[in-house]
Amino acid sequence: MDQEKAFELVFKVVGDMAGSFAMAQAHIGDTLGLFKALAGEGPMTSTALAEKTGLNERYVREWGKGMVAAEYIDYDPAAEAFVMTAEQAAVLADEDSPAFVGGALQFTTPSKYPIPRLIECFKDGGGLAYDTLGEHIPCGIERFFRPGYINFLAQDWLPAIPGLKDKLEAGIRIGDVGCGCGQSSMAMAKAYPKSKVVGIDFDARSVERARKTAQENGLQNVEFVQGAAHEQLAGEKFDLLCAFDCIHDMVDPIGTLRAMREALSEGGQAFWIEPNASHEPLENRNPVGKAFANISPAHCMTVSLAHGGAGLGTILGEKGTRALAEEAGYSGCTRLPIEHPFNLFMVLDK
Repeated sequence: MDQEKAFELVFKVVGDMAGSFAMAQAHIGDTLGLFKALAGEGPMTSTALAEKTGLNERYVREWGKGMVAAEYIDYDPAAEAFVMTAEQAAVLADEDSPAFVGGALQFTTPSKYPIPRLIECFKDGGGLAYDTLGEHIPCGIERFFRPGYINFLAQDWLPAIPGLKDKLEAGIRIGDVGCGCGQSSMAMAKAYPKSKVVGIDFDARSVERARKTAQENGLQNVEFVQGAAHEQLAGEKFDLLCAFDCIHDMVDPIGTLRAMREALSEGGQAFWIEPNASHEPLENRNPVGKAFANISPAHCMTVSLAHGGAGLGTILGEKGTRALAEEAGYSGCTRLPIEHPFNLFMVLDK
């Protein structure tokens, strides 16, 4: 045994432990509005921050120290006060910022709550259904993906498909499979008012939230339907079908992809986004690959296995997406030249 390598792993584990506790404290700060209270205010003492948020000063002080140690916020020693830089505020407080990660804070720690039940799945098989994972999960996922949808989906990602922007502006019918709480559907509806968007999701809570948000935003060209994708697509025709970070979660991913192909109009295309990670385990030894690989058994894989599904897991990789597209009968599968740290973007031709 190489003693030096052993202790390198010791410190890696301790680092991950620190990160886990830091994420939990950041989740508390996000939930209680501490980051937003600090943003743009300049140095604030723990007393001032506690008064502003109506929280207990002693807990606020200790929380602040932890966030300084994690480098999520800064500290002014002369004023004995906490402070957020503009960059920290963009990442932790501004919901519309393309760099906002509040969804990750809301999603990560609550995903650990069902671990005792997950341990039983490791012993006996089966899985945990999505609607049993807890109330934080749909909203956390919505907030995690929303910055990408509102800042890049209509502006950069869809126009990367040759000829699509003109069609969207003229007006086409779009289906958004696995739309969740509807942020992707609404982003497309806002950007292309002549197009009609139909969001489809199996989770009733998410669909209800999507309908409410669309109504609050006065969107008339988007609707949301609840149910299995293959059932909702049957007998329908769409010029564009989207599947954003959801096919790998499906009970029957091949069946869903086939139903999407059958629902495409002549000349229609499917726009498919998956996590940007590799099917080769050793290639995922980086922060993004590490995150996706470890989310998988606690979320993406288990929600599929809960219904006796394929249980593909979070990471398909480009190789996996191409294999699924071929099996589902698509005539073409092209990776778009979009540079993105978290996603790969595929276009499927009927």
